[in-house]
Amino acid sequence: MNYLAGKEAVVRRIYYLDLLDKHTDSFRKGAAKNIALLGPRKSGKTSIIKEHLKNVNEIIPVYIDLEKISLNPENFSIEFIGSVAFHYLKKPLKEYKKYLTLEHLLKLENELKGKNAFSLIKAVENELLKIKPNQKLLVESAFRFAEALGKESSKKFLIALDNFENLLDLNNFSQIKDILSVVNFKAENVSYIPASSSIKQSLHSLKNFECYEIKNLEKNEAAELIKTIIEKADQKTIDEVFALSNGQPFVTILISEKYNKTKDVKKAFLIELLQKNNSIYDYCSESFNYYYNRARGQTLLKTILKAVANGELRLTEIAKKIYRSAPVTKSILERLMEVDIIYKKDNKFYFADNVLRLWVKLTSQGYEFDDVPDDKILDEVGKEL
Repeated sequence: MNYLAGKEAVVRRIYYLDLLDKHTDSFRKGAAKNIALLGPRKSGKTSIIKEHLKNVNEIIPVYIDLEKISLNPENFSIEFIGSVAFHYLKKPLKEYKKYLTLEHLLKLENELKGKNAFSLIKAVENELLKIKPNQKLLVESAFRFAEALGKESSKKFLIALDNFENLLDLNNFSQIKDILSVVNFKAENVSYIPASSSIKQSLHSLKNFECYEIKNLEKNEAAELIKTIIEKADQKTIDEVFALSNGQPFVTILISEKYNKTKDVKKAFLIELLQKNNSIYDYCSESFNYYYNRARGQTLLKTILKAVANGELRLTEIAKKIYRSAPVTKSILERLMEVDIIYKKDNKFYFADNVLRLWVKLTSQGYEFDDVPDDKILDEVGKEL
């Protein structure tokens, strides 16, 4: 996957890296505006942010994946502080797991050389000894840690919050309610760069941020990418790859690579899309579960998505297909639009991601395979595209 990760954002990488460079330079000089990167899954946000952090000078870069960190206040506070301390002390990766334990953090007083920063670790320890810890105080201590450490060491921290939408799950705890009010986004020596696939939700939450949305590739941009993978790609091949990938860099790369073996664009796409454990199949499966979970689903969500996958429909048509009233159906559709899996245009509902639409449509019809299907089946499925 390293090969893919390097190419996911290849075409527009320089533009977004330049934006981040300018932001970090302003932060270094004390005049930074808040900035966020938004875009669909596999659009290249993570690889862009990681490359930027790798090249940061004079500032301590911290990468936190909020899809992997614990999201209950007790463990979150330990793991967040641990991640900041780990990057500040520039420890080797093999030691990272130690920094996710309170026991190890309590041994860092001399290494941190900051009384206020270490006092926040002690504050977390004291709360966790209580029968009912103050969950808001725990999270506040976690976010104040980098600020305190920065002041005492005269250092600045650049903290990337990848999969930012997951941070909002902390709002489910009654003592917190509004996690963003806990974070000081105007701290002098800490700057945050959120990255998120939940575009609508993040735009609503990050109103004081300059949000840049990574969109799919234009046709000419996709053509340049395709030509780096398919030698002597003719216009017909480029058009076919673009039509099926819809300009998604990740999908464009995978179709192009598979084409080098099949010499047939449609077959290359269908094998990647429908054979289990292939990259596009896994991407669609993970994306479907991601959106389904973000929408806090019920069984009707899947039924609606299968209906929309088979063709754009009006509200009344969807309600009829799922045997529910229009108001009930409208409420579910609004949840699906909120998490960016579908959108509404001219009173009809559409999948935002056409590759995911085809995966839902075809797999719900039984077209998924453990092994490479034969040409006869591929020709049969191809008629459904």
